[in-house]
Amino acid sequence: MKYTLSVIALFLTISLSAQPSPKERAKKIANDMTQVLDLDNKERKAIYRIQFDRFNESNEIKKQYAAQPEVRKEKLNKLGSKVYNQLKDLLGPERLKQWRASKKHK
Repeated sequence: MKYTLSVIALFLTISLSAQPSPKERAKKIANDMTQVLDLDNKERKAIYRIQFDRFNESNEIKKQYAAQPEVRKEKLNKLGSKVYNQLKDLLGPERLKQWRASKKHK
């Protein structure tokens, strides 16, 4: 029994540590968008902040509403809309379309 619990604990530790942090995920997206859209430093930092906040809020929603899948889904959809609007305000609709098109071709 102790062995089984140890194996499960080890598996969970490895699984959680293998997931990139919100900071790493936000940095990757900001760098990718900078490359595709030729963003300046100010825009890159703004993208990073939007994405970093998004991942942190998403993680909180998933924890807080783990037992309420419908509420969790609704909250995550609202967060997605909020992020989309922030990106659209920052980049404009044309550059956002360009970003979305580049993601489809990967």
